[in-house]
Amino acid sequence: MIYSFTIYKEEGPLGTTKTLINTEDSDFELLGEVNGVSYAYLPDNITPPQQPNDINFQSTEPTDEILKKLKLQRFAKTKKIILQDKLTDEVGDVHDMMADCMKLIEFNIMLTSRLAADYFGTSPLEGDSRTEYANRNQSFLDQVGSGNILLRGDIENVDIMFERLMLRYSNIQNIVDTEYISELKRVGLINK
Repeated sequence: MIYSFTIYKEEGPLGTTKTLINTEDSDFELLGEVNGVSYAYLPDNITPPQQPNDINFQSTEPTDEILKKLKLQRFAKTKKIILQDKLTDEVGDVHDMMADCMKLIEFNIMLTSRLAADYFGTSPLEGDSRTEYANRNQSFLDQVGSGNILLRGDIENVDIMFERLMLRYSNIQNIVDTEYISELKRVGLINK
């Protein structure tokens, strides 16, 4: 569960600061701070200790905007660095992963083109070729069905993932157009 609180400060020579109280039984994970409000996570099965009234401690459901800002802060950044290191150690560096993605893209382009050629009759799949494509496709489906291949859609909401991917893709295209294509067109290096 996510909790919010504000740090309370009394100024002056005898001033005091009140903040989140943590105990051995309740190990809060600090997520970050947005607009003067701090956020911390504690598993649902743990009851938080009594907190000072002055810090406005309460359970909360952060808005999408707050979650977006928290994902840019230390907790999420640290988790991302750990993830990147683990992927590099166990899977390969970013260049290895990019090469694998390019192979997957190439495979999908060939498969789509081959199936389109068969569908439109420009180059029908026959005999061994048809069997080879059918076997590859069935092999992949079998691996997904058995759980040997874990798809991102199995661990993340597909609709939200797709929306984020399309927004990211669109943002990339806007940046490419604004910073590159439009500039090359402006100076005559690309025909308008």
